[in-house]
Amino acid sequence: MVKTARAPGALHPLGVLAVTLLTFLAVWASVAAGRWSPVFSQGTRSEDVEPTPEPTIPEDVTTLPTDYGLSMRGLVMALLLTMAVVAVLSGIGFSLKAVSTAWQGRSKRVDDDDGKTVSSGMLAPELAMPDVVELREGIAEAWSRLVEHRDPTDAIQAAWVAVEEAAGRSGVPREPADTPTEFTVAVLDRTAVDPAAIRILLRLYHRARFSTHGANAEDVETARECLSTLAEGLER
Repeated sequence: MVKTARAPGALHPLGVLAVTLLTFLAVWASVAAGRWSPVFSQGTRSEDVEPTPEPTIPEDVTTLPTDYGLSMRGLVMALLLTMAVVAVLSGIGFSLKAVSTAWQGRSKRVDDDDGKTVSSGMLAPELAMPDVVELREGIAEAWSRLVEHRDPTDAIQAAWVAVEEAAGRSGVPREPADTPTEFTVAVLDRTAVDPAAIRILLRLYHRARFSTHGANAEDVETARECLSTLAEGLER
């Protein structure tokens, strides 16, 4: 919220209201006191000085009505009462506005903190859930690679790499100590897939990559069954 800066020496609205109240009080006091008729002392006069004749009041001068002071007093009191009501209402309005501004600021800070927590990925790695859509696409890609490669060893290795890549895109944070294969198994274990299917596929991958004889056609058929089971589990 942008605050409007007051010019140096400018009064706050409440200060202006207070000055106005004091001015009306002064006017009311002067009216209630009636007309001012000063009395002067004649003092001592010498016998040889002739007395000054008293001034005569013109006949056309009229006096104020007897109820003049009472009428003005009622008017001033009405004005003062009105201003007092306005001052009270203004004070209540300022108080409510201050409370509302403070509450809105607190709510905004809470909303901002929640947004930062979600957007910054502050969830613990063990609580993050994988993106099932990415995993489905990875299983479909693994199936395609299994069909494309004629050599069983290459086919199984390519299929497993596709599953690993999908796990990396799933949004689950990977622990530094996890190997790609361990991370892939951990990601799929957080879904509804059959845990045995992913472990059988992993053993086929290890056999195709590290054994001396590689994989065979029977291993490829087993890999297809594992991929089908994983795809069904991801559809739940």
